[in-house]
Amino acid sequence: MDNIDNNKKRTKPKIFKIIISTFLILVVFVGVFIYFQIGPYDKNSKKEIVVEIPSGSTTKNIADILYKNKLIKNKIVFEYNAKVSNKSTEFKAGKYKLSQSQTNNEIIDIIASGKVYNEGIKVTIPEGMTYKETIDILVDKKLGKKETYEKLINSPKDFYDEFEFLNQEDIVSLEGFLYPSTYYFDKKSSEKEVLSVFLNQFDKIYNNQIKEEMIKTKTDMTLQEVVNLASIVEKEAVLDDDRPVIASVFFNRLDIDMPLQSDATIQYAFDKRKEIVLYKDLEIDSPYNSYKNKGLPPTPIANPSIKSIEAVLNPSETDYLYFVAKMDGGNNYSKTYDEHLKYVKEYKEERDKLKKENVE
Repeated sequence: MDNIDNNKKRTKPKIFKIIISTFLILVVFVGVFIYFQIGPYDKNSKKEIVVEIPSGSTTKNIADILYKNKLIKNKIVFEYNAKVSNKSTEFKAGKYKLSQSQTNNEIIDIIASGKVYNEGIKVTIPEGMTYKETIDILVDKKLGKKETYEKLINSPKDFYDEFEFLNQEDIVSLEGFLYPSTYYFDKKSSEKEVLSVFLNQFDKIYNNQIKEEMIKTKTDMTLQEVVNLASIVEKEAVLDDDRPVIASVFFNRLDIDMPLQSDATIQYAFDKRKEIVLYKDLEIDSPYNSYKNKGLPPTPIANPSIKSIEAVLNPSETDYLYFVAKMDGGNNYSKTYDEHLKYVKEYKEERDKLKKENVE
């Protein structure tokens, strides 16, 4: 009887050791399995695949897409990996260029960062660029014909069905509404499709920011008038801090029925921008000559940034009627013409001195 009891006592530790060993082996096996499952689909592959993550996709949806495109080995492991990384809630929709040699973690980081893949012809339109300058860039990139662009830009009605904001009586050109940014176009895009991309970006900004701000500020200006004045501010300002002050100067001039007297509008009347506007240029016969004509020009003179539009909707409160540039990029502002002339003289003296120093 004692022998039987002793055998039982010796058997229990053995069973316990077997269970522990089995558990450890299982843990190691699972660990090794997960390790290989979260690794690259094919570490030696150079194949890159573009996948699109639709808006509203869950982690499960994303795992399905990646699995179908042979970018991950196991959907369940990917979901778990994403959850543990705390990045599953940061996943962003868009196109992504991924490689079969990337690990789960690398793919998770890319999709969470929103580093979308842009394919096609890259076009960057700087802030303050005119529609003519924009057309030159597009044509240079072999994205359509100049004549077709000019015809479309001067016919906003062709875009009424797609962009409601254009359907206003005083909007007679797309100038001002071709929002400056970086875009990617298919080389087969038509001229209208290209312009629609610019207008779509403006439409987003209009609905998300401009429209609400116009209501909030209770402006009596039309959208065209806001963009029109913003385009002049855009061309006159060098520093962001000056935008609302410059806007206030133009508003003050408009309030007393004084011409805007902006060299920027004169420049718009020329086929090519001049290095400097001369006194004789102020006499040219053009609706864009804001020295001879009061009020705003017929259309915007460039495509302004949102910063200039916001400056027009929220101008500084000043009594200034004049401003002239300083050598540091800012401006000197004045209430009287005599004070303005003093600043003009200072600017010319500093400019001439700098030119002389550069020559020497």
